[in-house]
Parts: sequence; structure tokens; C-alpha cells
Amino acid sequence: MGGTLRPEVVEPLLRGSLGRPYVWREQCPSTQELARPLGHGGVAACEEQTAGRGRTGQAWHSPPGLDVLCSVLLRPRTPAGRLPAFSLVAAEAVCEATLPDAVVHWPNDVMAGGRKLAGVLCELREGALVVGIGLNVNSGPGDLPPNARVEPTSMAVETGRKWCRAQVLATLLERLEARFDDFERNGFPGLARDGLRGHRVVLADGTEGAYGGVDEQGRLLLDGRPLHSAEAIGVSAC
Repeated sequence: MGGTLRPEVVEPLLRGSLGRPYVWREQCPSTQELARPLGHGGVAACEEQTAGRGRTGQAWHSPPGLDVLCSVLLRPRTPAGRLPAFSLVAAEAVCEATLPDAVVHWPNDVMAGGRKLAGVLCELREGALVVGIGLNVNSGPGDLPPNARVEPTSMAVETGRKWCRAQVLATLLERLEARFDDFERNGFPGLARDGLRGHRVVLADGTEGAYGGVDEQGRLLLDGRPLHSAEAIGVSAC
């Protein structure tokens, strides 16, 4: 169980247009950069990243051969001003493809059991939206970084069993494609799996307030005031 993300294993499992082409490397600095030359729907994946990163440039660490590290290149018709909300859409796709209790922690984390299961990084450049996903699949307790800003978990830790990573990736791409197509047709649908619902939130600067969900642009509402992700670094529930 666990297996590889080599093309000959992943490609027969694909059920939509994402992953065509599918580029795989044993090791690369970042799948974000590996995906940039691809056409719409292209996917880059690897077994190990040497310079993986998350939002605000934070490093993303993952042991080789245990998790799903991939980036998807999309060319949306949606105007650039409405695209920031897509990180939430992509995060909900990750939830749907993984665990029943997975939720989105604004703006780009996927949580399970109160711990971080995955992160989503969306980067827009010259009309191309690169959606990077780091998903902890088969990492065990000793594989997860001990000093992470948010305590990590994995699908294996939460369920007590190993997962076929190729199947997890194929399911993830299927859900992401369905979510993207709906976003292109209908815009941001709101956040169904909202892990902050019912909480007060604290920002990194100590500002605290009532969480009011997200607006139509995907901005966090704090005491009714909309905040972009750059304004609300380090959101935690209290």
C-alpha cells in the first residue's frame, strides 16, 4: 500500500481532463515551477520536493514517497479579481477527496481532528493559475515535522491505515476538476466545510473578533469587516 506516483500507475486511474499531460519526477525543487510550462489541465507531481513552500513562503516538508505533492495548471476564464476565492474551492476539493471530517481552515489549510492535513497554494501569473497541493497521506507520527506552526496530521494517522497515493491523487484531481468547472460557471459557492464556523478568531497581531464566515470574494469576515489573506496572517480559532 502507498505505492508510487509514476505515470504508468496514475494515468490509468484518471477520470477527467486534469492530469493530461502528467509530469512526474522522483525529486524536484517545487512542483509549482514544474507545472508552469504545461497547458491547461497539466499536472506535475513528485516523490520529494527540495524547496517546497506554502503561503507567505513558509517551507513545506514531506518525507520522500509518503505523501501527495502536486501542482495543477489551470487557465480560468474567471476575471483575476475573483480568483482569490479559488484557494477555498480547491481546499474543499481536497476535503471531498480525503476524509469525511476534513474541513477548511481559512484561507488555504485543510484540517482533520484539529490538525493540518493539507495546504493549498494558488499562484496567478500571466493568466495561468497554478494550484499547488501538499497532502499528508502516509506520513506516520515520526515523519511529520515536530515544530510546525500548525500541528500536522495525515490520512494514515487519522484512519490507522495506509492509502494508495495514486488513487488519492486521481480522486483529488476528479474533485478539483468538478469544483473548477462549477466555479467557472457559477462563481464562488461559499464555504460548506468551514472549520472556523462558530468560533472567535485571533490574528497574528493579537486582534480578536467574531468570525462571520467568508464573503463572495472569499475574504474572512471579522466582526463584519472583510480581510484578505495578506491582511490576516496567522488566523487561529479560540
